[in-house]
Amino acid sequence: MKYSNVVVGQVIKRISRFTVTVDLDGQAVAAHLSNTGRNKELLLAGAPISIRRADNPARKTPYDILAVQRDGRWINIDSLAPNRVVKAALSDGSLVLPACQEPYQVRPETTYRDSRLDFAGQDGAGRAWFVEVKGVTLANGARAAFPDAPTLRGLKHVHTLTHAAQSGYLAYLVFVVQLPGITSMTIFKDRFPELAPAITTAKAAGVQVLALTCRTAPDEIVLDHAIRFDEQLPFQELSLA
Repeated sequence: MKYSNVVVGQVIKRISRFTVTVDLDGQAVAAHLSNTGRNKELLLAGAPISIRRADNPARKTPYDILAVQRDGRWINIDSLAPNRVVKAALSDGSLVLPACQEPYQVRPETTYRDSRLDFAGQDGAGRAWFVEVKGVTLANGARAAFPDAPTLRGLKHVHTLTHAAQSGYLAYLVFVVQLPGITSMTIFKDRFPELAPAITTAKAAGVQVLALTCRTAPDEIVLDHAIRFDEQLPFQELSLA
């Protein structure tokens, strides 16, 4: 996925949950952060950050944040990006779901029980499937982790996928790791202890968990390849230095 009209500045300061002040050619501008994670290790003063002007010129934050650079790699923090790249990949056949026969019929935002899941559809054999997508921006070296912040909604989605698998549906939890150079992914158990055992239970019920890394740039994010996912792997958060 390619973004248009992208410019690169430097982080000045995060002033609220959804607003970051950015130095753009010596001018301080307000940029909207759609990502609900903590992002403390990313939004450091002086970090390169890519932004683009919002479609609504009357908005209080005239720019949207796309990506930030840390340790030489661009980390996409656009919360809309994971669903968009997965939808495109499911639609064009470049993302193959295990045990799911192509071609796929894809429907976005489908309600199952009391949850709204990102995608649903049928495979080439007429079997119904569900996909829930989670973006991942937290990493330390070559290992990524989810979540950056406690997520009761994410836990609910895992329980919903578990029920779907137990009821005979094909069910998939897809983690989109929004940065390159990652070889494995886990659950950040210190941040949200309930999630790892829920995923273990989901896997035992038949839910398939995929972790996909990405190629990124200030103005681009592209799905790359599958990496190892194991909810039991250790993870230590980067320092803020």
